[in-house]
Amino acid sequence: MSLTGVKMSEEVWLTCLTHALSTETEEIMGLLLGDIKYSNGGNATALIWGASPQMRSDRRKDRVETNPELLAAASAQAEKMTLTTGRTTRVIGWYHSHPHITVLPSHVDVRTQAMYQLLDTGFIGLIFSCFSEDAQKVGRIQVIAFQSLNGKEMHVTPFSTSSIIEDTADSRETKAIKVGGGSSALEDSYSQSDVNYSGKQRDRGNSLVTYGGDSTFDTLADTDSMDMTPSMQEALHRSNLEVSGAEYVRKEVPLKVVPASSLLKLEHPLNSFTDLQEVLFEEEQAAYKEAISHNIQDGKIHPLTFIHHNSTYQATLCKLMEYCLSPAISALQDTLKENEIRLSILMKEAKSLETEGHGRENDSSFGSPRRASRRRAF
Repeated sequence: MSLTGVKMSEEVWLTCLTHALSTETEEIMGLLLGDIKYSNGGNATALIWGASPQMRSDRRKDRVETNPELLAAASAQAEKMTLTTGRTTRVIGWYHSHPHITVLPSHVDVRTQAMYQLLDTGFIGLIFSCFSEDAQKVGRIQVIAFQSLNGKEMHVTPFSTSSIIEDTADSRETKAIKVGGGSSALEDSYSQSDVNYSGKQRDRGNSLVTYGGDSTFDTLADTDSMDMTPSMQEALHRSNLEVSGAEYVRKEVPLKVVPASSLLKLEHPLNSFTDLQEVLFEEEQAAYKEAISHNIQDGKIHPLTFIHHNSTYQATLCKLMEYCLSPAISALQDTLKENEIRLSILMKEAKSLETEGHGRENDSSFGSPRRASRRRAF
């Protein structure tokens, strides 16, 4: 089964994006919770309303690994969500970050995705590329959703560019955020190969770029001076397939970010975001304890070494607080404004219904025969 679309709640989007922005020197990873929805036309859409950020057992700039026990814990979390919501919830995808490199999935990413799909054909992969800049030195955040196909059983599709949409509230609710890319075994050498995917949305100096997996080529109105020509992109794409043996190839899946209420009624939609804070704190705490233990000799540690590690630990926690709490505060402020507007509308409706109810009571009292006879008796 091949997915035809992905719908992700805004709260999960916030969790994944904040997780990706928590570090620019190492990759991060997490699992996605939800279910698959089938339509009468045979389409299959992945609905994502939860995330399980993972603690990393291997922290590097070009790879990320996690413990199998945490994968089992994510499944238990999905089962618990099933009981509380009454809706079947399971692990249906994974996400990881590409700091300072292209959003295009490497052949390792495509192969890993294929292994997941052996267990669940509806499994979906997301990549968040952060801390990259365009020719104007404007930061960009790029996203891709993809699945893997057997490259030996299908014709290699040409590498394609995509249309661009702005990450506004309206676009997230009404437009499909299509994302796409290609496998790349030469990511470090071609870290700028995705400059042709440029966006116009800028928020505090950053821009969010989303891709479309359409097979047709769309001309971009605001391309960078560093853009590669379509022929160069095609050559890079095919050479990467040759390097990886073309065992598996990626398939772009349209992604749409929607309010959580449109997917599932959750009592606490920000649970995934709060879980992220605990994961980040536990990771830094474990790294701090490991650094201290490696520098203890004869049960003692040099005071300057202790001060260095302690100050580094405190500085990292402050940075995480800034990176994680700032978007959370912004999201909560936006939610508060939406709730205030909704409350005002509901209060007006309640007042209107109350006035209408009083009017009907008066009409019924004056029109009642018993009421009329009593008024004549007096």
